[in-house]
Amino acid sequence: MPDGFKRWLVASVSVLLISLGLALADIVAAFVYFADKTDPIWVTVLGVVAALGIALGFAGFFLLMAIAGWQSHRESKRVQVIPPGHRDNGSAG
Repeated sequence: MPDGFKRWLVASVSVLLISLGLALADIVAAFVYFADKTDPIWVTVLGVVAALGIALGFAGFFLLMAIAGWQSHRESKRVQVIPPGHRDNGSAG
């Protein structure tokens, strides 16, 4: 993986982990307010932000992996041409 991608990979995984934490907090809040028949608006907003963050984190991660795979595939197709004058005959002489 190119060095330039590592920063974006860390950012994508960080967004994903923070969003999973928000989703967990949303689930806990939903259970706390379960006795009330309505949830406060912040619980709904937290759930929406968590869902968008999870989608964004996964999308960024898979986009980076797809680009890195495509670049790796392109590099594997590259052919190195060795001029005939630099050929090693295998003789130690």
